[in-house]
Amino acid sequence: MPTYRAPVKDWLFIIHDFLRVDERNDVPGFAELTPDLTSAVLEAAGQFHEEVLHPLNQPGDTEGARIHDGQVRTPAGFKEAWDAYREAGWHRLSLAETLGGAGLPPVMSVPMSEMRASTGQSFSMYSSFCAPAASMLAALAPEWIKRHVVPRLSDGDWTATMCMTEPQAGTDLRQISTRAIRQPDGTWRITGRKIFISGGDHDLTDNIVHIVLAKVPDEQGRVTADLSLVHVFMVSKRTIDAQTGEPGELNNVHARSIEHKMGIEGSATCALDFEEAVGWRIGETDGHGTAANMAPMFHLMNYARVGTAVSGVGYAEIARQNAADYARERHSGRAGPKLRDPAKVADPIIAHADVRRLLLEARSFAEGARAGAMRAAMWQSIAQSGPDPQERQAAADMLDILTPVMKAFFTDRGFEAAVACQQVLGGHGYIKDYGIEQFVRNARVGQLYEGANGIQATDLVHRKLFSQEGRRWKHFAQAISGFIERHTYDVELKTYTVPLEDGLKRLSKSIAWVKTEGSANYGHADAASYDVLTAMGILYVGWTWCEIAATVLENSKCRYVDEMTRATKLALAKTWMERQMPLLEAICRRIECGNDSLLSVPDDWI
Repeated sequence: MPTYRAPVKDWLFIIHDFLRVDERNDVPGFAELTPDLTSAVLEAAGQFHEEVLHPLNQPGDTEGARIHDGQVRTPAGFKEAWDAYREAGWHRLSLAETLGGAGLPPVMSVPMSEMRASTGQSFSMYSSFCAPAASMLAALAPEWIKRHVVPRLSDGDWTATMCMTEPQAGTDLRQISTRAIRQPDGTWRITGRKIFISGGDHDLTDNIVHIVLAKVPDEQGRVTADLSLVHVFMVSKRTIDAQTGEPGELNNVHARSIEHKMGIEGSATCALDFEEAVGWRIGETDGHGTAANMAPMFHLMNYARVGTAVSGVGYAEIARQNAADYARERHSGRAGPKLRDPAKVADPIIAHADVRRLLLEARSFAEGARAGAMRAAMWQSIAQSGPDPQERQAAADMLDILTPVMKAFFTDRGFEAAVACQQVLGGHGYIKDYGIEQFVRNARVGQLYEGANGIQATDLVHRKLFSQEGRRWKHFAQAISGFIERHTYDVELKTYTVPLEDGLKRLSKSIAWVKTEGSANYGHADAASYDVLTAMGILYVGWTWCEIAATVLENSKCRYVDEMTRATKLALAKTWMERQMPLLEAICRRIECGNDSLLSVPDDWI
């Protein structure tokens, strides 16, 4: 069975030495993040995930979720773990105190998301929408839902789902056919089928709140391919008395089946049938049009995409831990003329350059992306509550442009890291007893759900990069340039800042090309979009590593940097600069080639 050690020290380093959040007294919630508080929370959370969730991960995958007579049963131990999880409140750490949460800034929830992936993604998917649904409903739902439903979700007494996908319609919501008919009493009747619904049914709680997309027929009673007809509804597994909040009889929502998947088998991924189920519309009461109609779902989707991004970090971390342990113990061949272990016939495989390549690239990604995700969470707080309007706008722009980048790039590289670590184990990596094959299977789903990664690239290039006169990209590029300028004369940092500056210049040139060529030929921009996203991901993690290098070189101000940590961080930063930043040149050349080979080939030739 694989092992897991929560990287608590690294989280504390990021929070206090890298981000120095406790110095930002001007942002609500940051001053309370003292080392005593953060270490107590993270150590307790780490112990829970190590001792309670991790032991359930492999057995839960083997047993899987099951369905009988329309009722889903979760694997053994999940119900007891859920009761302990909700009692500890790990699912509501960053939910507002007014809604029953702990009220900690989002930067404290990133480690929770990472640990949930590392130790039990199947388990965590049942609760993943409790807090975000509570937050969304508190902002946009009718008063009785705020009063009765939100507290049940916050407490974990009920769970929530997001119901978008249908058999014929995924990302293109114009094609959904689920319909909603308004009733005289103000409720709606929802009819249709949804698929791929994580936690669509289970035995962990008595009630489940489904957030459902459905179309309201137009004035002629037609349901057309018009996005303006799509609205958001709350449909509860059990009907709810609006006066008392008490659940009643079963609503007309039925789990038709559960999917048998490549991974996360302990998570019940359901096909749900809604048959004139009672629902309530959720949306901006003072707005109109598609944006107002879809506001509740955008709230949930953005949360889900960031959480999915962090799952890539979680899988890279646990896979790297187990592969490194194996590589220290496994002996095979000699790594060179200097014997690592003269008393044995062979050296540990961790001495071999190719094994070191696999492990160091995985760790360089995991720790760089972790810091990047936590910095993005800090920007979230600044964007919401920072005192300076210009800083708020810059932080919001950085989040807008980096959300699709992190979701796609982090899950791509998280999967690649899991595969690389599986390679370290050789044939044992393919055997279930060692556990890494499960990480590979589970990590793959991050590239597919909450908007497949190709969709994220399209969103980045066609909606984020060039809208508002390219303001988001300008803020991103200026932030990197500002860091480079501040360290122009720092000789110790040249190893890191020179490739960062070269990478920024090269990608800026390619983005200018996409802007020019894309306005003339949509296909050129579309074909370049995935490369643009990947290049931005490499650059963002590279920038983060440069900032970390600057931090540890100034270790007189660091609480969590000893000499070993300093040397390790600098080595990992150098690994990223040597192994990843040079890829930008090739990727940018590919962006600027026009990709006619992709665009001109007839469909029948493919």
